Amino acid sequence: MDLITSIFVWPDFTFPVTFLILASALFQDTLYAVLIAISGFTLMRRQFEPNAHRLVRKIGRDTPRVSILAPAYNEAATVVDCTRALLRQNHSNYEVIVINDGSNDDTLAYLRAAFKLEPAERECSDRLQFAHIRGIYHAPGPVPLWVIDKANGGKADALNAGIAYASGELFCAIDADSLLESDALIRTSQPFIDNPDTVAVAGTVRVANGCRLREGAVAEAGLPRRFLPLIQALEYLRAFLVARFALSELGALMIVSGAFGMFDRSRVVDVGGYDPRTVGEDAELIVRLHRDGRDGARPAAVRFIPEPVCWTQVPERLSDLASQRRRWQRGALETLWRHRDAALRPGYGVPGTLGLGSMIVIDVIGPALEVLGYTLALLLAASGHIAWSWFIALFVLVSSFGFLLSASAILLQEVELRRTGSLKAVGLLLLAAVIENFGYRQLSNVWRCGGTIDFLMGRHEWGQIKRRAFETS
Repeated sequence: MDLITSIFVWPDFTFPVTFLILASALFQDTLYAVLIAISGFTLMRRQFEPNAHRLVRKIGRDTPRVSILAPAYNEAATVVDCTRALLRQNHSNYEVIVINDGSNDDTLAYLRAAFKLEPAERECSDRLQFAHIRGIYHAPGPVPLWVIDKANGGKADALNAGIAYASGELFCAIDADSLLESDALIRTSQPFIDNPDTVAVAGTVRVANGCRLREGAVAEAGLPRRFLPLIQALEYLRAFLVARFALSELGALMIVSGAFGMFDRSRVVDVGGYDPRTVGEDAELIVRLHRDGRDGARPAAVRFIPEPVCWTQVPERLSDLASQRRRWQRGALETLWRHRDAALRPGYGVPGTLGLGSMIVIDVIGPALEVLGYTLALLLAASGHIAWSWFIALFVLVSSFGFLLSASAILLQEVELRRTGSLKAVGLLLLAAVIENFGYRQLSNVWRCGGTIDFLMGRHEWGQIKRRAFETS
């Protein structure tokens, strides 16, 4: 035992312990710093491009028809508000399809009552497989509303059913607890019109907790009043306006959020639709589209554009957040494992090398190293073999770097989207950027390691997050 502990005592412990903590944390933060630089440069350049923020002015025969698909499982608290927002898009060539995925609450009853739905029939494609359809309902109007009632099969299965019944050239997949801003649909359609090689487009997802609704739309943007949703609001800013924007510019975007994304319907059908065997169906589909583009020698562009905004509810309970993050981690690892033969292979271009390579660093190596480093530090502290002055200095360095990255993401958000609302709100986000380093960041990595264990043990549970009705005014 003396020999083992002597390896870690001051000053020799500095390398095995602080290196693990410092290297993993700083490496991830350095990667984010590079992505912030790319995002910032791109956003500054866009400010001087006359057409960077344009909308399609002429919506006519040349505009692709869009089918909005909203899978719903036990979403009675939010599904009506979400559907109302979907029916108010600034687009004249689209339809809304809500897929009730075997809910055992009043989701279907609320939809039928709110929109006066009647039983109907609809043509269906036979190229995708999904669970049994129990009924189809329709509400005619300027924007057709369809509701598909089916046996429970999971989100991917529900989306496949929606794709099979859709009539649009494009489809927009969103969550049934999310709200699209009125111009989100037409803005997300723009890249498909500009570039026919586009197969998928992601927009910005923002946290709806703390916002107020009026007639199914966000009338007053605000920050969550609770700590957990506030921290997640900061995380979403970093994820979308930094990581995904930069990776999109590099041609290495490997995920279009299941909360809000638009796709070329024919290309998705060609690759077999969503895979219901994984909980990371959104990332897995994007990797498959990239591979289909490389294997079939047909370009497959995946884009992120910041202007279209979708507001979504995030977990407010610690148990729900832990379940969600473990599921996200498991989904990322499932995707990497299924496509391991494409990872880091030059034959798959930037998506295979930089795209899947960054997933390996962020989702596999980073969380494990950081948790291992803190675990060793605690063991050494318990045995009295730790130099606290060095440990605290390194921790302050990592935390300060992380705070600067978060502050940069907040600044980019204010330049591009201006959805925070006030200087007080900006101050709250900056405060959250400080606090998250003292417990939340470490806990988040523990959850991700838990997701890794779930993946290794072959667990397949999805989990259910408790929803709240939106605040209205």
